[in-house]
Amino acid sequence: MSSKPGLLLTGASGFVGRHVVALGRGRFDIVASGRGPRPEWLPADVAWCSVDLMNRASVAALPTEVPFVLHLASETVPSKFFSYDPLLDSVEMTLNLCRHLRAGRLLFASSCLVYAASTAPLREEDPVDPRGHYGLTKLLCEAVVSRTGEAGALETAIARPFNHVGAGMRPDLAIPSIARRVRAAPDGAMIEMAGLDSVRDFLDVSDIVEAYFAILEMPALPQRIFNVASGKASSIGDVVRTLARILNKPISGITFADQGNSADDTSTVVGNSDKLRQATGWLPKKSLEEGLSGLVS
Repeated sequence: MSSKPGLLLTGASGFVGRHVVALGRGRFDIVASGRGPRPEWLPADVAWCSVDLMNRASVAALPTEVPFVLHLASETVPSKFFSYDPLLDSVEMTLNLCRHLRAGRLLFASSCLVYAASTAPLREEDPVDPRGHYGLTKLLCEAVVSRTGEAGALETAIARPFNHVGAGMRPDLAIPSIARRVRAAPDGAMIEMAGLDSVRDFLDVSDIVEAYFAILEMPALPQRIFNVASGKASSIGDVVRTLARILNKPISGITFADQGNSADDTSTVVGNSDKLRQATGWLPKKSLEEGLSGLVS
């Protein structure tokens, strides 16, 4: 019998899920889940459960009572939310999981994009008013999770992470695309960006995962919603210049088309995570440069 507490992980094959497995297998007895057969990369000491969260009969294969559940499974690329299909799928997956579980603590990985636009660092009590379908999807899933926690023995919490960077990001996401553009540019080139010179709050994925662990392991939850943020504002221009420095690529400058990449794109999204820090002592350890270095390596 393992002396480690059990952790059920949905969306284990995704970018964040792989880091959860790598960082958590020494402290949790992980049951990883996802569609399809057991991945070749999954360590032998991590159990695998092939489950389609869209199918209630398939969800029945998951344990109903486990100390901790981290729900990551969702479409994660905002630009793909041009229709309501990903929204409906994500809500159904969350609803099926919540109906299945009977006890333990469920942490739902939401997003900073649920908040209304603001130039000030966002706090948990600030208004929610997502601009696009991606943020709306997360907000609707939050409602399902919150209602579940109010109704039964399952304890629920919500994390609102800000912008991720780090090794293993999907190549179709914005930051890996920028890294490829900088790497391919001739020396001394002007880097032309299609979007806005937006200001974001970037965290290395390992710091975000550690925040999730801190929320799961709290003896008692002082509240149900926690921002996962550094509080540091960095522009896309800062990202380009940092990547150019990491890649030893001299550039002459950066231009922006000043149009959003998706409906969720806003000029400034920076967070305040004082409540998480006060409750757990969590603080991000890696700088933007360290996160981008992990990405390009």
